[in-house]
Amino acid sequence: MPEDHLVWLVIEVVETLDVSAFEASRRRGGVGAAGYDPRMLLGLLVYAYCRGVRSSRQVERLCHTDIAFKVACAGDVPDHATIARFRAVSGEAFAGLFAQVLLIAARAGLARFGTIAIDGTKIPANASIDANRGRDWFDQHAKEIAADVVEEAQRVDAAEDALAARGADDGGDRVHGALAGRSARAERIRRAAAELAQQQRRLDTDREARQTGAQARLQASQAGLPVRGRIPDGPLRLAEARAHLERELRDHQAKLDRRAALIAAGKKPMGAPPVPTEEHSRIIRARRVVAAAEAAAARDEQAPTRGLPKAVANTTDPESRVMPTRRGFVQGYNAQVAVTGDHVIAAVDVNQQPNDMP
Repeated sequence: MPEDHLVWLVIEVVETLDVSAFEASRRRGGVGAAGYDPRMLLGLLVYAYCRGVRSSRQVERLCHTDIAFKVACAGDVPDHATIARFRAVSGEAFAGLFAQVLLIAARAGLARFGTIAIDGTKIPANASIDANRGRDWFDQHAKEIAADVVEEAQRVDAAEDALAARGADDGGDRVHGALAGRSARAERIRRAAAELAQQQRRLDTDREARQTGAQARLQASQAGLPVRGRIPDGPLRLAEARAHLERELRDHQAKLDRRAALIAAGKKPMGAPPVPTEEHSRIIRARRVVAAAEAAAARDEQAPTRGLPKAVANTTDPESRVMPTRRGFVQGYNAQVAVTGDHVIAAVDVNQQPNDMP
């Protein structure tokens, strides 16, 4: 292997990392073969991912045939189950390790972190947007569908048990039973119902907070106190807009009354006389706010019922969300990438937020 090959760099970097989190989950003693060194497994996975190899089975095959992979595992080839198990058990440790990699890159002069650019893009999930369902659908159909799917799973398992009893085998590379067939839909429905319940709780909490804030604003406005900020949308919008207009009318009329009282007492008022009520800019603006609130209330009364409720879950991929794009909506995720000024990827995340700002 040439000295400037990537595998040597990966091995050298891994040697400098703190892998105590991986060592903590390592099994020591007991029966069975000796465990693999976590540092070796880590380096092997890092090199494989740098090469774009994601499959644990493919990593195992390359450890037998590819000289760079042989170097990464020091000729001690782990099986694919060990590789997959190491990745699954050490998922949280990988996240902490990424920070160490960035620090090493910065101190070695490999990246400049003075400028970080963050952007996102919507990626489609392996699910149809038409598979979104609301609470009513789950209440009416979910239990019945789940029962049908479980019954189907039992039939599939029974048929495959009979096939196995006759000695039929395909080498162990195929996935059988409920994991391979549509019977996995029962689990998806349960996950979708849980996602829907979580969304509904979040929406209820947000709605209660908005209602409490809107009620406090309305009470303050009706009491004649100044209220800052735009009037929030909702059932109290029109009431607050009208209370705001009444306060502006009352305040302006008080100015007119004070001036008239001074003139009646034979005193000369200070300053220019107030403009007429209908020409005052604050009153004109307040009337526009009331008109807009009345129009919004009329639209809400006449608006047709939406096809989907606000809280929905997808029965094919419960964790995916309806994402707005420039070309319409897509059922999927929001992929975020943070990159340094010299094009080093500093962070990657895939989330359920339709908007990039959160």
